[in-house]
Amino acid sequence: MRRESKVSGGYLIYKPKGLTSRQVDNKIGRLLRTRRVGHIGTLDPLAEGLMPVLVGNATKIAPFLDSGIKGYIAEVMLGVSTTTDDAEGEVVEEKPVEVTPTQVFSALKEFIGEIEQIPPRFSAKKVDGVPMYVYARKGREVEVQPKKVRVYSIENVEIDLPRVKFAIECSTGTYVRAIARDLGKRLGCGGHLVHLVRTRVGPHTLKNAVPLDDVLESIKNGEVEKYLLTEAELLPHLPKVRVEGAQIWRISHGQILPYLGSQFKPGQIFAIVDPAGKLIAVAERIPGGYKYRRVMVQN
Repeated sequence: MRRESKVSGGYLIYKPKGLTSRQVDNKIGRLLRTRRVGHIGTLDPLAEGLMPVLVGNATKIAPFLDSGIKGYIAEVMLGVSTTTDDAEGEVVEEKPVEVTPTQVFSALKEFIGEIEQIPPRFSAKKVDGVPMYVYARKGREVEVQPKKVRVYSIENVEIDLPRVKFAIECSTGTYVRAIARDLGKRLGCGGHLVHLVRTRVGPHTLKNAVPLDDVLESIKNGEVEKYLLTEAELLPHLPKVRVEGAQIWRISHGQILPYLGSQFKPGQIFAIVDPAGKLIAVAERIPGGYKYRRVMVQN
């Protein structure tokens, strides 16, 4: 029986097209000899781009790494609707694209802000505990309530009809496939997503992503930490409070220091680190002190 690896941290992976997010996890987990591996934000096989993968004890910080904002570069093909709302599905309808660039710009602007969105039929969204794609594969139609999501921005729009390309930042849970579908509906010609690159997950951006093959090669060569980020490095957006000496022992054993984090407002999340910057815990400021937020990383 192989001993499980004690590696803890995260990789900012550039996921290539053709792989599921789970396949990426499995490739890294096998090389590191650990089952404690998971990604932040699932990407469809068609999609590529930034995907943080956490390993070991760092999997505990997942709720704090995803700040609720994700960014993408999307390309939509107007005039063709598919079963999956992307290029992997079967074509169900084709219509002429009789719209102007001005009409496309106007339609895109209507998506900015809080919108109601119905998830694609072939998605992992669960209805009565069953993913929607299971019903779809059986040819069953299910009723699903629209979900409120938020689109923060749509920029860098490029129109070369019937193709439309744009950068979008949106809340977690937003389906860009559904935006492609609904854009086509608003324009009266249908549409589907043909290309998607994720550029942002919370505080992290595409410029820091490392190709999956490079990460796998470094692990095979025994350079596990070449691209590995620490828990604290994965949470650059959280304010940090440094503690030392007996404080470290007390906090890492679940004790509350009432004065800690007094400079923050109630409800604010902050990280507690040691003098070397290693993450000890994540906490939330409350009136009169703080409380732990489901995670203490340092043993």
